This record gives sequence, structure tokens and C-alpha cells, in this order.
Amino acid sequence: MVRNLKIQNTLSGKKEDFSPLKANKVKMYVCGVTPYDASHLGHARTFVSFDNIRRYLLFRGYDLTFVQNVTDIDDKIIKRAHERKMEPAALADKYTKQYEKECAALGIMRPDIEPRVSGSIPQIISLIQKLEEKGIAYKTSSGVYFDVSKFPGYGKLSHQSSATLKAGARIEVDEEKKSPQDFALWKLGVEPGATFGSPWGNGRPGWHIECSAMATSLLGGTIDIHGGARDLIFPHHENEIAQSEAATGKQFVRFWMHTGFLTVNGEKMAKSLGNFITISDGLERHGAQPLRMLFALSHYSSPIDFSEDAVKAAGSALSSLHSALSAARTYSSQAKGDGSLAAAAAEAEKKFLAAMDDDFDTPAAISALFALAKKISGACSEASAGEGEVKAAAATLEKLLAIFNLLPATEGKGEGAGKEAAVAKICKQFGLLESGAIDEMVGALIGARNAARKKKDFAASDAIRAELSKAGIALEDRKDGSTGWKHV
Repeated sequence: MVRNLKIQNTLSGKKEDFSPLKANKVKMYVCGVTPYDASHLGHARTFVSFDNIRRYLLFRGYDLTFVQNVTDIDDKIIKRAHERKMEPAALADKYTKQYEKECAALGIMRPDIEPRVSGSIPQIISLIQKLEEKGIAYKTSSGVYFDVSKFPGYGKLSHQSSATLKAGARIEVDEEKKSPQDFALWKLGVEPGATFGSPWGNGRPGWHIECSAMATSLLGGTIDIHGGARDLIFPHHENEIAQSEAATGKQFVRFWMHTGFLTVNGEKMAKSLGNFITISDGLERHGAQPLRMLFALSHYSSPIDFSEDAVKAAGSALSSLHSALSAARTYSSQAKGDGSLAAAAAEAEKKFLAAMDDDFDTPAAISALFALAKKISGACSEASAGEGEVKAAAATLEKLLAIFNLLPATEGKGEGAGKEAAVAKICKQFGLLESGAIDEMVGALIGARNAARKKKDFAASDAIRAELSKAGIALEDRKDGSTGWKHV
């Protein structure tokens, strides 16, 4: 690699040069969903952000193994299952399947490995046994606990001192604990549908031990990148470090990455606050691509204040990029050009890659794409570049947009799907092929409109434009015909 990729490491609090532990092989773990209810757009923000990061690492040529778990055993799941008179496993399976469908609709790549807590009990028990053998875990009448006093580095991820942690520790029900900071590794007791045998008695895993067990068993004692939402830094990720490093004696994670919150009126979007919008509702209202664009327009670690207007603005911005691609597809000119568009494409790619190498700075990367799209649209409108040069510049724009899974052909459900159906109906009306991606069908209609104008059949030309306008698509014209389109 010629360029240096830098990542803001939560552990050090600094931006550091990234290189994997083993040449070109990246091991990455991201904390997944706890399926006790429908997932919301705050979850989507985190998972889309890591999807973009994953796609860029693959684009860069890394051999990446991406693991994301499902926490299908948890006190929240048990509580919700009791409320709904369901088995915990059935409730978790229902919302896991719903979440997976929503991720597919959002264009999120499936993990290479997607372990569940329910399928990782032997690994969890084995890890607790290692901690017990080393004298770092102890049993009480309610469960098995991690002795925080035996791990001197506790607090290094959240950058909190031992005194601060002690002052802020919550007193749990079990008064047999050595310290309020100590946390559960195994909870004793019987919960129908969520109980497993263990050397300490029937029970279930504590919240934090699961990720340590799954990450180390699947990726080894030290992994390159571990990610999750910012609210997991403490206590979840702090406890993961303590468990894993106490058991293995190795550094658990080399680079920690955390996403910013999706907020509503300045408050974190959360089920507990009742201010959340489900992924399903978000897809229905807006479609996948405007949501992906909204998330990409902010740095992964920055907060985003969600609003309907913000999503619409993101969709409109994306349409301007798609419009440039559409104009290039239908562009035909004998102009030779002066090479300036090729230079603009090279400069845009350089700036895009530099931005992504700087801690995955997606806003700066997209800014480079806007600049290129403007050049392409201008060249098409003014017929100032050769056809080959325009199409080569558009190919660069397509290549870079694909990293964010924002190509026109990947239009998601919701409004985009509705427009697709409307455009298909218009194609049928004018005797054109009524299938394929929306940009292909609109391109065919633009071609038919330009042909009608050349024949001076202005009635047909105007009819195509009017029907597309009704479908929410505006054509962009120049004196010798339509060159592109955009969503309105």
C-alpha cells in the first residue's frame, strides 16, 4: 500500500497509522443487535457506517474477515418475552430475522461470520473457566463474577480512573460481590427457554462475556479492529478488554472504533426514550439510499440529528450524483475536449481516497464526488468533452459511489421502489422495455424523447417529459436534447 490509512483509536484517543497484525489480513469484530424488539435507525446508522468502512477496506485490497454477533440471550429479551407470553428464543429469532431482512434492504453486506450467544455457550464456559483458574473470577450464590481489582488496566478504554469507576459503580442485588465494580460472567437461575448447564449450575451468560468468547474463539487472542456504538465503550467494551486480556495475556484489540449517536432533537435515539423510528418505517418512508446517503454525509464518529428534512436533503443530493451518471450514459458528441474532464476525474479520485484514508472521512470523500459530478453534468450540457472522456469520468464516479453502495441500480425499497414501478408503467405506455434499474428505464425514455424531438414530434416529446414529472423525475435539457434527470 502506498497510502497510509489512519484510524482514530478510542483506546489511545489518537489518530494512528493502521496496519494489520498479519500482513494484509484484517480481523474485524462489530457488536451486533440485541433482538428484543424492532431495530431502529440508530442501529442502522452504526451498521451502515461499519458497512462503508468494511467496503473501503475491501476496496483497498485487504483480506478481511468480518464478524458481527447476535445477542440472542439477554435480560431484555427475557423480560420482553415474559410480557408477550413468548419463549425468549422465539422472540429473539423473530426480531433477528426481521433485522436481517432490513439490513439486506439497506444494502448492508452479510457478516462473514454471524455467531449467536445461544450457539456459543461452550466457548463462553471455557473462557470463564480460564478466568476462574487464574483467580480472576469467583462464585457467589447468584453467579460468577469478574474481580476487577485483579485487572490493573481496567478503565483504559473509557479513560476513567479507578477512583472514578468506584464512585460511579452501581450496587447490584448480590451483596456477596467483592466490589460494586465486579460484573457478572455467569448468572445462576432458571429462566424457561434461556437456561444452560454449566460447572457452576444452571443459568445463562452475563452480557459482556459473550463478545469476548466469540471474538477470541473465531478471530484469535488479538484482533485488528473492534467496533460498535459509542454507548458501548463503558461498560461493555471496557469489560470485554478486562475479560479477554486477563484470560489470554494478550492485547485484545489493536484499534477500537465507535460511531456517534443518531439523535432526535438532540437526544439519543433509543427504545428506552421512546423517540425511535424503526428501520422498517424509515425504509418505507424514505427508501434505502437516502438513508445511506444521510449517514455518509456525516463522519462515522459524529452525531447526526435526524429529521425528515435531513433525509430528503440527502436524497436530493444523491440524485444530483445519479443525474450526472444518467447524463453521461445518454451523452453523444463528436467534440474532442481538452482533457480537463479526465484531469478532474483523476483529482476527484485522489481527494476521495485521501479522505477515506483519513479515518474514513466520508463527508470529504462525497464532496469530491459532488465536484466531479458537477464537471460531468457541465460537460454534457455544454457538449465540451468527447464521448469517451465523459464516459471514463462517469466510470470513475460509479467506481467510487459503489464503495458506499450508492449506485442508481441499488435503489432500495420505499419511495425508490414506487418510482421504479411508475417509470416501468411509462415505458409500457411508450412501447419501451419496462424492466431493469430505474436509471436504465429513464435512460430509455430520454432516448425516445430525444428521437421524438429530432423528428419534430413535440407532442410525444412533451408527453414523456410530463409523465416523468408526474412520477417525481425531472429531466435536464440542453438545446440538442435531454442529458440527465433527477428525483424531485
